[in-house]
Amino acid sequence: MTDEKILNLIGVSKSFFGAEVLHQINLDVQKGEILGLVGENGAGKSTLMNILGGILPPDSGTMELKGLPYLPSDPKDADRAGIAFIHQELSLFSNLTVAENMFIDELPTGVLWSVRFDRIRAEAAEYITKFGVNTSPDAKVETLSMGIRQTIEITKALIKNAEIIIFDEPTTSLSQTEKDNLFEIIAHLKKQGVTIIYISHILEDVFFLCDRIAVLRDGNLVGVNQKNSVIKNQVIKMMVGRDINQVYPTIQKNIGEIVYRVCDIQQGRSVRNVSFELRVGEIVGLFGLMGAGRTELVRCMFGVDPFDKGEIEFKGKQYRKLNPEICIENGIAFITEDRRQEGLLMPKSVKDNIVLANLNNLCQSFGMVSSQKEDQEADTVIKELNVKVQNKNRQAAKNLSGGNQQKVVIAKWLLKNPSIFIMDEPTRGVDVGAKYEIYTIINNMAKNGSSILFISSEMEELMGVCDRIMVMNKGRIVADIPKNDYSQEKIISYAIGGGN
Repeated sequence: MTDEKILNLIGVSKSFFGAEVLHQINLDVQKGEILGLVGENGAGKSTLMNILGGILPPDSGTMELKGLPYLPSDPKDADRAGIAFIHQELSLFSNLTVAENMFIDELPTGVLWSVRFDRIRAEAAEYITKFGVNTSPDAKVETLSMGIRQTIEITKALIKNAEIIIFDEPTTSLSQTEKDNLFEIIAHLKKQGVTIIYISHILEDVFFLCDRIAVLRDGNLVGVNQKNSVIKNQVIKMMVGRDINQVYPTIQKNIGEIVYRVCDIQQGRSVRNVSFELRVGEIVGLFGLMGAGRTELVRCMFGVDPFDKGEIEFKGKQYRKLNPEICIENGIAFITEDRRQEGLLMPKSVKDNIVLANLNNLCQSFGMVSSQKEDQEADTVIKELNVKVQNKNRQAAKNLSGGNQQKVVIAKWLLKNPSIFIMDEPTRGVDVGAKYEIYTIINNMAKNGSSILFISSEMEELMGVCDRIMVMNKGRIVADIPKNDYSQEKIISYAIGGGN
């Protein structure tokens, strides 16, 4: 890192729907440094990055890049200026190959402008080897895991040889091995003099990677510190404006009778002879490494995907075939890990998304939905979950921050008061303050008699929230560990080797 400024923001402000979301931001970035950018969901991080990337214009203020005025009119201007983005949500074409996605912005052509697919495959193979991507240039993206897709997204950005690379929550879908590989790539880029802006809610990663940490709160830049001059709790207080002394809230509750059984479920080699039970008021964690079969299992449980054999029992009935409609009618809710594709209608308003699963209960005479009831229900859960939205009727879900999108997904199902709540990575991309709010809601649901199956890749989170933790390995549940027997070493040993 040098003392040379490569990027300088002076008094940058931005408003939406008459509300200012960025207030006079003054921030400089040094050439060759890794700058961490943190803040709660809705703090303004994405808006600031969208201004840098030419997606949004600032309302006031100026920007300088390498000492010259910088005001991109569109994302291609940012590309040409040497700024590359790796966004939190994937922007790959699932029906195209890995090679086609890598070069989609500038496809090499030959005679009569025909695409040189041979050249695309050859160059993609080189980058796949260089960056350790575990796939083939000819593989269709739709056949790949979320982790590999994210790594392709990263590789696609690195191909551009940008001088500034902005990583927005790049590790949310990565396994530990893929995450370690990414950190090695970032360290290598830093040695080459590339400047990194790293946005993440995982503060341990920010402290591990970054030279300085900039904190946004409610659209204000509240501090920029060398990482060695602050500790994690100080950064959290700067982010949320208060102390959070207890990361995982506790609550007194009673665990009752068995209300849900999974009996010998199998789906190909992804889910193999899985059986377990859920009790009233119980929060059960499900842990496993990428590819262990967690998501495949819960999709079978909600009837999204069929299972080959076995049955699921609830409310006194056994089901060998399920669909989401049956589950919803019987008080079962499911938060998918892919909120953009499966959890939300992105072009629709925040209110439309919140009431989507509960329209039957909002009808008045002649089957007409009551707008007044819609507003009341939406306002209640927006307040309960502290969703940061400027206008619930006009603002589309796609225009919320990632964490606030996740809150809307949770809000949608809370209106149903589910008795069984399956939550697949419910806090992915959510800041530390919002996580606490979600944990509190989960605890209160359990206290009121709901049963929660909580899938997470964050072992510490499961240990802090759950009454017991089941561990999957190669499609099987290989351990069921009670709270008084938790240890990270034990959980990871089962996840890696099935306890052998």
